[in-house]
Amino acid sequence: MDRKFKIDFTEANVQDSVAYILVREFDLKPNILKAEIDGDGTGVMVLGLAGDDDKLDRAQKRLEEEGFRVKELLKRIDRDEELCFDCGACVSICPTGVFSHDPVTWKVVLDTNKCIACRSCVNACARHALSVHL
Repeated sequence: MDRKFKIDFTEANVQDSVAYILVREFDLKPNILKAEIDGDGTGVMVLGLAGDDDKLDRAQKRLEEEGFRVKELLKRIDRDEELCFDCGACVSICPTGVFSHDPVTWKVVLDTNKCIACRSCVNACARHALSVHL
């Protein structure tokens, strides 16, 4: 099973290796999708994890015990259908192919499972029809 998580770091645990814990202790396959560390030592990481559900649940609990705030990202992107007029600006800017045009209707179609929460689409949307949730 593949799931995506947001992990918040504090100054106290920013030096700890999340990836090491996930791989070594739980045999999970992490894919770091986004990571930002601020000047004050706090930060956030968005990562995809592949492995069985039991290991994913135990790994989440283990990271929380280490002081990380862990949130599973079930839905990362929303589109306001009333604002969107299918211009396609999001299609060309998205690095992971979340957006595509339906070849028959030319409506913009979303595959939210591909979203890495980079927010490129939000910035590209002239109608402000897109929002990303972390």
